[in-house]
Amino acid sequence: MPSTRTRLAIGLWGPDPPDRALLAKLDCTLLPYFSLIWFLFGVTRASYSSAYISGMKEALGFEGKDYNYMNTAYLVVYAVCQMPGTSLLTVARPKYVFVAANVTWSVLTLITYRMSHAWQVILLNALEGGFSAIAYVGAQFILGSWYKKSELGMRAAVFCVFGQLGTMAGSWIQAGLLATLAGKGGMPAWKWIFIIVSVMTVPVALFGWVFIPDLPAHRAAWYLTDEQKDHAIARLGAVRKQAWDRTVFRRVLLSWQFWLLPFIFMLYSLSIQMLQNNVMAYWMASRGYTTIQQNNYPTGIYATAIVGTIGYAIISDRRQSRWEVSVAIGLTFVVGSAILVSSPATDAGYFVAFYLLGTTFAPQAVWYSWMADVTSHDFQLRAITTGFMNSFDFAFVTWWPLIFYPATDAPHFRKGYIASLVTGALTLPLVGVIAYLEKRDTARGIIGRFPGEDQQGLRGDEQGKPGEDPVNVRATEVDV
Repeated sequence: MPSTRTRLAIGLWGPDPPDRALLAKLDCTLLPYFSLIWFLFGVTRASYSSAYISGMKEALGFEGKDYNYMNTAYLVVYAVCQMPGTSLLTVARPKYVFVAANVTWSVLTLITYRMSHAWQVILLNALEGGFSAIAYVGAQFILGSWYKKSELGMRAAVFCVFGQLGTMAGSWIQAGLLATLAGKGGMPAWKWIFIIVSVMTVPVALFGWVFIPDLPAHRAAWYLTDEQKDHAIARLGAVRKQAWDRTVFRRVLLSWQFWLLPFIFMLYSLSIQMLQNNVMAYWMASRGYTTIQQNNYPTGIYATAIVGTIGYAIISDRRQSRWEVSVAIGLTFVVGSAILVSSPATDAGYFVAFYLLGTTFAPQAVWYSWMADVTSHDFQLRAITTGFMNSFDFAFVTWWPLIFYPATDAPHFRKGYIASLVTGALTLPLVGVIAYLEKRDTARGIIGRFPGEDQQGLRGDEQGKPGEDPVNVRATEVDV
């Protein structure tokens, strides 16, 4: 009879001993690195808002819409750099890309404390947007390179939850820094915020330098045995398309995956805008809730987001199907938005709607995993689509709240609630279309990995030697 430790390992990593050994190492290296980086991403972005209201505005002469320009500069460059960033991971070692981006991002945050004019901070934010663009989409891309369909959703969920925790904790961390560091070393507290947040990022970047395993084909992870490196490649199968050639743009632009997955993810982002524009806080203020309650009660949305993200991911992994939980998420969009449109007679109705809609943050894990499932056959298609999903999303969410959730409508955002109801309802037929195309193309053998290809790979120190044949599948392959 297996020991308690063995039963626990089987519960966490499955019954297959080679899979268990590999997953245990990945879950203690790869997953923590990306999760911590995404957590720090949330803390870093929170530092700018905290610094702004804690003295930076006056010290650097922010005027008019300068703060909005700062955020816009960041978001525009962030969105533009996502597709190039994921594409870069197909031709360069991920360890070098991520660590270089992390360190540069940290340095840009650090030198913000030395700035003396608002335009300098705006410029630094634009640069930071470029180097932090790899954080989310790049992590999704690499996670999909190591984990199988039955494993990926849960790992993507853990990664996304750390981002939600970073957003929740960011304000608390900033408040603690402001309280304890004000005046230390003759500097105002807002400057200390940037110093501390920057220093927090460096150890995680160093952890990544040691433990990022690159891609399975690189065979570069020092903590994996040769047998585990072989197994990491063999267990996921081989890709059908992997070359950057003249067919890439035709393959991508004529694929349904490139258009439908980003489109449905965009609809999801528009459906949850009432959760991201202080709508609940505006409503609570109109009902006479205290300032403390206005700050604390909305954090319940992140709690339900964590529960929904992990719960839906576990179900989709165990069933090895994303469409079923996607239908449940789509119905939740409809029900939650419909409650708000109906203008409930009691406060309880609003709380139920907001907290219920919090569970619909789950597509950040489930739908990125679904995208990885249906693009696993084509290396470049998956890289480009991964970046495009978030960039296409940003193209809409940057202006949508200005029309449907302007502060001037507070506390009654009826047109925003109606817009969320419509966009949420549109996800349901799209889920059906994607599920049909996935089933059809899987049956035809068009998508999905297949076993049996030569598993020869290049070790990390063997790439690019003079006289070698051009690297194709195993030097750059990514799998799901």
